[in-house]
Amino acid sequence: MAQMNFFEHQDIARRNTRLLIILFFLAVAILVVLTGAAVAIFAGGMGSSNSSASGAYEPDFIFHWDIILAACGVVISGISLAVLYKWAVLRPGGRVVAEKLGGRRLDPGSSDPLERKVLNVVEEMAIAANMPVPPVYLLEHEAGINAFAAGYSPKDAVIGITRGCAEQLTRNQLQGVVAHEIAHILNGDMRMNIRIMAVLNGILFISHAGYLILRTTALTGGRRSNNNNKNLLPFLGIALLIIGSIGVFFGNIIKAAVSRQREYLADASAVQFTREPESIGGALQQIGALQAGSQIENQNASEASHLFFGQAINKWVSIFATHPPLEKRIKRVLPQWNGEFKANTPQQLTSTNGETNKSAAAAHRSKERLAQLAILASLPEQTRVEARDQIGSEALTLALIYSDEQSVRSIQHKLVEEELGAEFAQRVEHNYKDIQGLSTEQRLPLVELAMPAIKGLTVEQKKQLLNTLHQLKEVDQQVSLYEWCLTQLVERYIRADLKPNQRVAGVRMKAQTDAELTLSILAWYGHDNKHEATAAFNAAAKVYGTALQPIRSQPLSFGDLADALDRMDQWDVRQKERLVNAWIQCVNMDGKITAVERKLLFTLATCISQPLPDLPL
Repeated sequence: MAQMNFFEHQDIARRNTRLLIILFFLAVAILVVLTGAAVAIFAGGMGSSNSSASGAYEPDFIFHWDIILAACGVVISGISLAVLYKWAVLRPGGRVVAEKLGGRRLDPGSSDPLERKVLNVVEEMAIAANMPVPPVYLLEHEAGINAFAAGYSPKDAVIGITRGCAEQLTRNQLQGVVAHEIAHILNGDMRMNIRIMAVLNGILFISHAGYLILRTTALTGGRRSNNNNKNLLPFLGIALLIIGSIGVFFGNIIKAAVSRQREYLADASAVQFTREPESIGGALQQIGALQAGSQIENQNASEASHLFFGQAINKWVSIFATHPPLEKRIKRVLPQWNGEFKANTPQQLTSTNGETNKSAAAAHRSKERLAQLAILASLPEQTRVEARDQIGSEALTLALIYSDEQSVRSIQHKLVEEELGAEFAQRVEHNYKDIQGLSTEQRLPLVELAMPAIKGLTVEQKKQLLNTLHQLKEVDQQVSLYEWCLTQLVERYIRADLKPNQRVAGVRMKAQTDAELTLSILAWYGHDNKHEATAAFNAAAKVYGTALQPIRSQPLSFGDLADALDRMDQWDVRQKERLVNAWIQCVNMDGKITAVERKLLFTLATCISQPLPDLPL
């Protein structure tokens, strides 16, 4: 089977859903016009005149455009405020969605066998996908088999798993479900899902306004106005209630259609990612075999129904279903399926609930992903345990920046003592000794492994960790490539929590210069002489598709690179696709990708929230 191409999948998703998104916003525009018209009629924006020059009865409608436009402006403002309110509520990322659905955040160091199974699977799949390990939430009171991913980007994503999913699926089937959710993260579905939730809240505001007007009128006893003793408020309330209800009706239809396309896409992505169609196919079969199916009982399930792995709420009419029929989904990944839903036996479940499967249960996975999982499996057990502990993850992160030179390390140790205490400094030193023999390729994934625990720190602890990390980096007054990569990864993962969905200036204006800077750094770090570096840059610029000029000033600034990556993180996904392909062409110009080049590629791609396709080993 061909290797997974994340960018191609994103492009397919855009093509399949573009018309639906256009229809969605067209429906919103029509609603605004209808609602504005209703408000304008009530406010006197439309009237009639029955007189004429001849004195005959000639009815004629008069439009007061100033009132009509003002009414439309009020409606647009009201809907916009409702959308912005929902956007602000969801801005902190996937954590808010998970908590609204009743999720309990799992301790990354949990020793509970069931929780450990879920955590290990998520760790394996995330590391294999070159993305930070997302925090995991368990929906404890949900017996149905279901899961979801929520957030804006891989840096602030979370994965939710129902208890039924954890208990009723084998480890292999659970891998298929998690791969499906990771595909949603990497295909960029989560940001669109949150936007849809916000816009639907704006549409719902119209009917809520109508209900509020009717309620107010009823409470005031239907008092008459002074305008010919006619009180039009109830009619306005009814009109808004009807218009809003129609908007919600069609909005949910379009939302469901968009969601069904993304589910087919994520299923196919999961198969290409795991190379095991039986894993996701088996999980879908268990939904059909289980009495609870994929049902979600939480009261907020309807609002977030399009986020889930399976149909979260019952829909009697198929056009409202956010997921394709189970039979169609299974047939797409398992064409040979006989149509029977067979539940897992107790033996099948108990034989696969153990600790991390060192072989990753995927003999057919790509060499690149197997290499990533091999790195995870090669880490010392004590180091992995430390990465999952909240305080231990903090100590391990600081240990990763410790210098191998004794004199520098002594200064760093004293600095940690001053900032965080002697006991904590000893723990950092102990961690350093444990990881001293690890290669760079083994060390950087530790940052991803430690992320769920680090994200559980308080805001002050996160700020202190970043501050201490930067101080340790500056002790020897020079920054190595490894130190820059490490601090960039930690800073951006934590910043996604401290300043979620942050905007930066100069994105378009400096786009070409930023592309030139990243390609120049890759070209000069990965090649031995000026001629080879220039040839690599020119080949990359050709792939990028724009005339670029290499930046020849030496040394190239890591500070400028960090600023450039902030802006690139805001780029359109198509621009990122071209850029990542150009990066790969640049480092692979000489037919090999060195450890330094891999380290840079991994860090650059992570900083702009993009996965790397499989690289030559």
